[in-house]
Amino acid sequence: MKIGIAAIGRLSEDTGGKNYIIHFLNELRNLDTKDSFVLFVSSGEAEPLGIKGSSQLKIVSIPSSKRTSLHKVVAEQLRLPSYITREKVDAMYYPGNFISLVSSVPSIVNIRSAAHWYGKEYGIRGLRRWVRSWLMPPGARKARAVIAPSEDIKRDVVRFAKIAPEKIHVIPHGVDVSLFDGAANRVAPESLEVLKKYDLRSGQYVLYVSALWRYKRQDQLLRAHASIVKKGFPDLKLVLAGMGMGTDKAYLEALRRLPQQLGTEGLVVFTGNLPQSSLRYLYAHANAFVFPSRYESFGNPLFEAWSSGIPVAAANVHSFPEITNGAALLFDPMKLPEIERAVLELLSNRALRDALIERGFERAKKFSWNETVRRTLRVIENVEPLSRLS
Repeated sequence: MKIGIAAIGRLSEDTGGKNYIIHFLNELRNLDTKDSFVLFVSSGEAEPLGIKGSSQLKIVSIPSSKRTSLHKVVAEQLRLPSYITREKVDAMYYPGNFISLVSSVPSIVNIRSAAHWYGKEYGIRGLRRWVRSWLMPPGARKARAVIAPSEDIKRDVVRFAKIAPEKIHVIPHGVDVSLFDGAANRVAPESLEVLKKYDLRSGQYVLYVSALWRYKRQDQLLRAHASIVKKGFPDLKLVLAGMGMGTDKAYLEALRRLPQQLGTEGLVVFTGNLPQSSLRYLYAHANAFVFPSRYESFGNPLFEAWSSGIPVAAANVHSFPEITNGAALLFDPMKLPEIERAVLELLSNRALRDALIERGFERAKKFSWNETVRRTLRVIENVEPLSRLS
């Protein structure tokens, strides 16, 4: 079977969606499959991330498809179908929420986020929100199958796209436990270089890893950190690792000013975009990982933290209770005292820390990229291919 994979747009390694693409393609190399693949990607985006063609994987570049979000949408909807036809693929897999509606090739779509349906306060506004609201429901209905990373997303797709739950396959993401091996990463010489670069000491900072988008509530975490510093942890640092694409500049500027206003200037580190090859060392030496986001469809950083052997505190909304399953301390992301209390517990309660670290290890072991890719391919292969329909 010849399977097409759509990955148009800018690839940024510090966001979950693009990490999904990277790990998905890497894992394909390890599978014994007779399928062949065609990756449709924007010009110049594959090589920087180490995505190379092979006898099994052909890379097809789509020009003028990444300059803006609108360029991506136009290319995906109007230009990509002709490339799909030219490559004679049997089925198309769309890992990024939308399908090419005019393409006649059987499609499978992975809907990884439903945040736009919950309001503009979740960071998707204006034209982007309108496009998502307009494209996602008909795409989900036209697709032969829908994949979602959590039961929470499945419920949202059923509710907002009005499709039968039987059409949706819940296939969680995986985690590379070898990459995020905390014991190995803590003693790696490279980890000391990373700590030195950001003026950090092992075990003396709390870590957040994800895009700096407003709905992920880094401002709340900054305020909680400032309060904790004044309550007996004067040297505790907070590291905000990541940036993401489309970050609200006004919000970012406000975040950067906040430590000065709170009296924690010098104790807060903004790393900007970092690849996972560097992030693994920040995880390994962190005292704790905190995720105050108001919305996550899965939460890859949770698994990276668990694999690294550090305790986790996370919001109690959307997919978090389902995904953490007792392996994290949960809090209301809208209530500052709850965030502060959770972080203090992770810092000072040794029994709780040990229990959460152990549960996290066990939780992470249940989610592998190998299993994610195998299950996804089974869904794709069960779709009647175009070669049999024509």
